[in-house]
Amino acid sequence: MKILIKTIKILLFIVCFFATLYYFLEWRAVGNFAMSFAHSQLERRGMRMSYSDVSGEEGGFTVNNMTLNGMANISLASITIKPQLAKSVTSLAPVCNISFRGLSVQLGQVMNLGDGEFTLIAWPGEVELDNLRTNGDFALNGYVTIDLNSMKLGHTEARLDVPENFASNMGMLRNFLPLVQEGDQWYLRRR
Repeated sequence: MKILIKTIKILLFIVCFFATLYYFLEWRAVGNFAMSFAHSQLERRGMRMSYSDVSGEEGGFTVNNMTLNGMANISLASITIKPQLAKSVTSLAPVCNISFRGLSVQLGQVMNLGDGEFTLIAWPGEVELDNLRTNGDFALNGYVTIDLNSMKLGHTEARLDVPENFASNMGMLRNFLPLVQEGDQWYLRRR
């Protein structure tokens, strides 16, 4: 019984320590560190990242005017990252809620994905984007995983709404993405 009580006290201390740390962190400094780390990791994989500044938010940080250049060129007006301590502990992997504004992707032609959000879970070797939703001319709704070793889409199930004037170009994108057409509807799908 004494061992159980001692174990509960230790676990309670650890949870309280990290909860206190979470609420009193200097989020701007955390954001700058995270972006520096992300920059070095992406550079190793042949991608370039730039952004104008990082600001602290309650429970997270916002990165403004971010661009990623690689096989595709991605730009965001802003992206807000809020780590989720409780979900991270229960899933034993880092979990963040991410919201963004002004997302556009250029694969030959610019695709405006607009504003959106998702939950990011960073598993070893894989990143999961759960409950992904965007509201631009190109709208995504679903679930995507990215294999960090190959930098390719893993298990994916997401509906993709496409403007009528772009629908004829979707066949070309099949060379780069796991696109499936069902009637007039397009899906990113890989199992």
